[in-house]
Amino acid sequence: MATKRNNGGQQKKRGFQMNDKQKAKYAELFTSALDQMEDAEWTKPWVSPRHMSPANYARKNRPYRGINDFLLTLLCAIKGWETPLFLTFDQLTDMGLSLNMMTDEDGNVILKDNGMPLFEGSFPVVKMLPNIYYEHKRITMKEYDELDEEEQEKCRKYFSMRAWPEFNLSQTDFKAKFPEKWEELTRLPEHDYQAGTRDEVLERMIMQGEWRCKILFGGHSSHYSPSEDIIRLPERSHFLGDQLFYSTAIHEMAHSTAGELKRDMGSEGFGSEGYAREEFVAELTAACVCSMLGIGRLLDEQHIAYVQNWRQAIRDDKDFIPAVIDHVQRATNYILRRYDEVNKAMHPLMLPMQMAA
Repeated sequence: MATKRNNGGQQKKRGFQMNDKQKAKYAELFTSALDQMEDAEWTKPWVSPRHMSPANYARKNRPYRGINDFLLTLLCAIKGWETPLFLTFDQLTDMGLSLNMMTDEDGNVILKDNGMPLFEGSFPVVKMLPNIYYEHKRITMKEYDELDEEEQEKCRKYFSMRAWPEFNLSQTDFKAKFPEKWEELTRLPEHDYQAGTRDEVLERMIMQGEWRCKILFGGHSSHYSPSEDIIRLPERSHFLGDQLFYSTAIHEMAHSTAGELKRDMGSEGFGSEGYAREEFVAELTAACVCSMLGIGRLLDEQHIAYVQNWRQAIRDDKDFIPAVIDHVQRATNYILRRYDEVNKAMHPLMLPMQMAA
């Protein structure tokens, strides 16, 4: 859900509330991914299909949604963790678990300057938190639900994002303490993602004019034209499978949300920070949507050309990643809302897709 802005003179943005250390975590993750992408031997999917989505283990494996799903999946791929399950420090302590000490190539424990062992750090997870006011008094969601419909209409409600640290199970001694459970959690099924399976809702959105703007086919490139408000894609037969077709189409669909979501597309042109930022937003949005819909995301070769621009922008501006992720959250929700609308029209009795959180 898009965050709102104050109407006062300060125009303070209600977005990610992260400190410099948390921002550095995001920047480190992305620069690591970009370094791998630039490698000529890069073959790993941008979002690796997994036997389960990233989830909080203590909350009955409740899966993360939206940008958390994408970021934690990417983190697991980069770190090589065997399971996408996470815990807060309090949760792992309550379970009697301890963090693993970092070791060098010889297996020796790495010590900090003060002689204490070094532990691998956590990663910030973000959550949309409701802020609800009724008659100038802040109330809880439970209190809001207890109000009648007329009273709810009088409430002022907006959502803000907060971040808190979590650790992967692989960073703890879970494997040593619960070996049978670990084997069960890390056992991969024979089949995870059926390549070539078509999504009937996306088919209708892309092929039958159910997106917010026209999508035309032909030519040898994919792009969105803001002046015409039109998406142009090569003929479907030119794509090497449905995965690449969907991910490319969603990338351009993400670009086409810029006007309605009040996002600067980078009018300075190719190579500028604004241009790189918009490409980053579209690429992450496509990855996030594909991840939530169960579509493997493969990195398009053409985007490797943007790697250096992204890395430089991340290095120069610590707020680059939080700002990008905020835009990705909005674009992802926009696409998934439209997906729900089309899905509901096709299947009136089906429940809607859960929004990114």
